[in-house]
Amino acid sequence: MKHLWALLIKLAAVGTVVLSIYGIFNADLFTLVMMSLVITLVSYVIGDMFILRRMGNFAASLGDFVLSFGLLWVMSFLFIDANVNRLSASLISAFSIAVIEAIFHMYVKKHIFSDSADSYIPSVTRRDRFATEFSEELDVRNENQNKNDQ
Repeated sequence: MKHLWALLIKLAAVGTVVLSIYGIFNADLFTLVMMSLVITLVSYVIGDMFILRRMGNFAASLGDFVLSFGLLWVMSFLFIDANVNRLSASLISAFSIAVIEAIFHMYVKKHIFSDSADSYIPSVTRRDRFATEFSEELDVRNENQNKNDQ
């Protein structure tokens, strides 16, 4: 479940960049969503699970830049019309994704790689929940009056 949340966050970030940059060129929405999905899945497995764990944030961000640029450039040749400046669009998108990835890597280190209680992710059940305690004295004012009357 932790990986699902991380993938959804990453898909939202990558999708925002790809849709905003390549959306200028009147590309098909389905194509852009599929490009975002491919980049998200490939860079999550390679960049976040392998490179980030072994080499750190800078190397993983650099790897995500190279990977995103290559994937975007190839997919833009395959799926987008020929009147697009593919190199510029791919470079701008890859740079934007790399900047977002540097922030996303901090999230992954804290919530995915950590087993501590601080790595809470919504909708993941935790075993250390507190129980609510009820008492007989529901109204403090009435209790104070009863003490004064006695």
